[in-house]
Amino acid sequence: MIVLHIPSWFPCPQNPLSGNFILRQIASVSEQTTSIVLHHVERSYCENCARQMDSHIIFRPVFIREGDSQWQLFRAYCREVEKIIKDYGKPDLIHLHVALPLGTLAVFISKRYNIPLIISEHWSVYQAQNRALLTWKQKWQLCQLYSQATHLTTVSYNLHDAITETIPVALKVPFTQISNAIDTSVFYAGKAAQQPTAVKSILHVSTLDNQAKNIIGILRTVKALHQKRNDFELNIIHDLQNKSVEQYIQENNLREFVHLLGRKSEVEVAQAIRDCDFMLQFSNYENQPCVLLESFCCGKPVVATTAGGIPEIANGGNARLVTPRDEEMLLKEMDYMLDHCHEYD
Repeated sequence: MIVLHIPSWFPCPQNPLSGNFILRQIASVSEQTTSIVLHHVERSYCENCARQMDSHIIFRPVFIREGDSQWQLFRAYCREVEKIIKDYGKPDLIHLHVALPLGTLAVFISKRYNIPLIISEHWSVYQAQNRALLTWKQKWQLCQLYSQATHLTTVSYNLHDAITETIPVALKVPFTQISNAIDTSVFYAGKAAQQPTAVKSILHVSTLDNQAKNIIGILRTVKALHQKRNDFELNIIHDLQNKSVEQYIQENNLREFVHLLGRKSEVEVAQAIRDCDFMLQFSNYENQPCVLLESFCCGKPVVATTAGGIPEIANGGNARLVTPRDEEMLLKEMDYMLDHCHEYD
């Protein structure tokens, strides 16, 4: 089976981790299919993109220049599709990862070459608190796109509900829930600690996007918890910088027990999870956080919110859940987890 993957989110110089979970999903089926990833890149970045691919994935870049119009982009993609058909045969399936901005292009290619189109969606814009961000044009594009799709997959049932509430025509599209993929050769459980450590390590991993991840809420709660007990530290691995977060830590004298560690490789993140006592997320909205799945693969419990699809994967056996933005509840559950984290299997 030949699958032509068109990811709307893809690594770029400004955000080299963008869509990395999409590439992991593609890699999970690449040994059973001829998986061809088609995406536009600048020539200078082509080799970097190719290096992020699984060895079984075929990367076919569409080279663009700054200022290229949408029509030029369409033509460039179609030229590359013609080359792919010549080299490998006509794809049996087009797999669009995230509906926009490449959904219109995917529909165009699907119709032109008469290839079925399926969509895997990850975008949190469908969540109730984010829907106002969608323009009327985007909603129209999404309606057209879902009306042409033969199948839809989402990482959580919650996200599917959010999509169908936002774009009702999506209710007519056959649906399958498929979780995010985790590389268990990297994320695996280490040896259990023989004795609880005197100072417990809490780990948070994110982009430091305060609107989604509520980093300031975490820091306020950690500050209150430190006034109650001082047997812990919070380590934060983050892809991006956030001056307001750094300023809050400085102004509230949190540096003694809150450590910003910056960007780490996937292997380093996995080791940091194995080294911590539990993971912490306090998201305002989510779909299905890869970092929680990674934590479970490493055998570590989590404190997280009930946002989005989190309750579908987190329960009393592996997590303590709190209501988004409820800092008093978070304080209570972090206090509990510090005393009971080693009781989880």
